[in-house]
Amino acid sequence: MRVVERRGKAPKLPAESQLTHWFWQGLGNGLFQTTRCRSCDRLSFPPRPDCPQCLASDMEWAPLATHGKVYTSTLIRAVPTSFIESAPLPVGVIDLDDGIRLLCWLVEGAGRLPLDSQVEIVTIRYEDGCLFGAAPIS
Repeated sequence: MRVVERRGKAPKLPAESQLTHWFWQGLGNGLFQTTRCRSCDRLSFPPRPDCPQCLASDMEWAPLATHGKVYTSTLIRAVPTSFIESAPLPVGVIDLDDGIRLLCWLVEGAGRLPLDSQVEIVTIRYEDGCLFGAAPIS
């Protein structure tokens, strides 16, 4: 997974739980992962302790696709105070190649890409932690 370096502290890091600790730790190490049900093989994002399909609690960590396409995107102009330096904030809904649909920050000009444009998921590394976003495939 490609890393995009950013100066300073992250605008807002998500709260980390016992479950999501593995996701954020993996992201910092270049791994994009989530939970997969051992019973029905369904991926779920964000990571979950139970399967939303069959309700089993037998989950394991599995890699997620790092490529996909832009389903839709927008610019958020009225942002929370912690994101004021990033405004307007380009965000998009990305359909990953493995079928997961997620919302994320669009980086490196991805906010101006046409719908269905190919993107890659990248780690955005700050001094105090990591986030993820989507960037155009060059």
